[in-house]
Amino acid sequence: MKKLLASAAIAAGLLAGGSAFAQTAANTSSATATGSVTIVRPLTITKNSDLAFGRIVRPRTGGTGTVTLANTGNSVVAASGAVALASTTSRAQFTVDGEGGQSVTTSIPATVTLTSGTNTIPVTLLPDFGSTVTLSGALAAAGSATLNVGGSFSLPDTQASGAYTGNFTVTVTYQ
Repeated sequence: MKKLLASAAIAAGLLAGGSAFAQTAANTSSATATGSVTIVRPLTITKNSDLAFGRIVRPRTGGTGTVTLANTGNSVVAASGAVALASTTSRAQFTVDGEGGQSVTTSIPATVTLTSGTNTIPVTLLPDFGSTVTLSGALAAAGSATLNVGGSFSLPDTQASGAYTGNFTVTVTYQ
């Protein structure tokens, strides 16, 4: 009888183990993913013109003027308290080229400092674009956008005479 019970217990254990193995093998699942990529043209940015305020006469003693060059058109603009002389002026202009229909993040500093020796003029930059632009055209075709930058600065009667220059960088990145 003991041998019969032992044989039955062994058989039951083997059946239970085999059953557990069968459940594990039958309890599987799978899913399929698709890979994709969209290739776009590289971005380029080209400077077409510099920001040039031209020649400005500072205000008379005791005055302060404001000089503004709009981001549309190429003439100065508003020169309250100062006198803009007839001279060549231009807003800064850039062309961005890349994949049509794509959004581009733009970055431009808020100001640029123009210097002449140790003398400085802080200029507030006035772009005609926000933090994003969309390139003209459709996907799979070339696209472009034009970015214009004007500027404004305060001109006290104590500002030293001289030719002032400075640089600023406009950066663009695909979104």
